[in-house]
Amino acid sequence: MRTIPILASLLLAGCQQYDVTVNERVVYSPRPLLTEIQAEDPGLRGCLEDAIERLRIGSPAALEELDCSGAGIKSLQGIGQFAGLRHLNLSHNEIRELDELVMLEELQTLALEDNRLENPEPLYRLRQLAVLELRDNPALRCPQPERLAGLQRLSLPRHCRT
Repeated sequence: MRTIPILASLLLAGCQQYDVTVNERVVYSPRPLLTEIQAEDPGLRGCLEDAIERLRIGSPAALEELDCSGAGIKSLQGIGQFAGLRHLNLSHNEIRELDELVMLEELQTLALEDNRLENPEPLYRLRQLAVLELRDNPALRCPQPERLAGLQRLSLPRHCRT
């Protein structure tokens, strides 16, 4: 008799995106995917939609890792709704403003290489941040080192290295 629960577990694990029925009765129904994304930038919106589909994300807080490298993103408006993000790659985009990132209080790693950043001040409010990549942002005002002292790894643009 122990084989029935084991068999059911294996069946459910392999059919996560389908309803499972036994004797015409639904015994498992997957949670619905997150559909309400409030991001105006088409690059950010597309990246979020892809991640939600691929990772089967049902709520904004469930998204912990996002790679939007080279997605053509100009604006981060809307990313703040994903407060569970811990790892975020926004490299190789056209981002100028970082204000929306202050809502990501759990953020631990942030890659912003090769963007159009100017003001680093919103980054100072990310208390959990351990890794920050800022290379290839020629217009960036050099961050105040004491404001980023808690980082384990910091990569700066060439003009900020002394």
